[in-house]
Amino acid sequence: MATTSPVPAQVRPRREREEELLVWPDLVFVEFICAVLFTMSFTVMSALVNAPLINRANADVTPNPSKAPWYFLNLQELLLHMHPTLAGVLVPGGALALLAAIPYIDNTPQGTGRWFTDPIGKTISIYSIFYALILNTGMIVFDEFVGVRRLVDLAGLPKVVTEVIIPIAAMYGLSYLLVRLVQRRFGADRRHWIIALFSGFFATFIILTLFGTAFRGPGMHLFWPWETAGRSH
Repeated sequence: MATTSPVPAQVRPRREREEELLVWPDLVFVEFICAVLFTMSFTVMSALVNAPLINRANADVTPNPSKAPWYFLNLQELLLHMHPTLAGVLVPGGALALLAAIPYIDNTPQGTGRWFTDPIGKTISIYSIFYALILNTGMIVFDEFVGVRRLVDLAGLPKVVTEVIIPIAAMYGLSYLLVRLVQRRFGADRRHWIIALFSGFFATFIILTLFGTAFRGPGMHLFWPWETAGRSH
């Protein structure tokens, strides 16, 4: 009767000390220094920047403009351009669902743990950020001074066209166009066009927050930041 010899188990090579990072002191010490620097920076800012509190909230007196907290200003900016249900529920919910689906869409191990995967990924990310910066800024300015609603009203079309159909077409159409551009220009595979879409989403989030914070004045119209400070009505 033939016998088979057991297959020797592969011994994992021991890592050298130089290849290891310990929680203490490598991680905790860096976090402590960062916390100290942030605390000192905020202390200096609070001493140099005058940020007086306004009066207590009064339901009979609504400030103009009435803005949400800064972390919701991106959604408030969306409310100016599309239906409230779409801007406040469907768009952020869909964005979170797509972010959660990334590991299932791209499950290849190549380049995992590396920033941008490779140099091409970094170039695609920068390209996508400028793509989102230019298009989002252009659409916000166009909607302010020309207005899709005005054009659709002149054409006699229902409000669902401006509130739902056009925003959805713009979001999906421009996202698809970005994927096609990076595929044609950089030969992007699945990992790379996901990097492109995420970079565009991140840039859009920043742009919407920036416009809602610094460029929206009375009536939620566009103003330069130094003009909004002197306008209260």
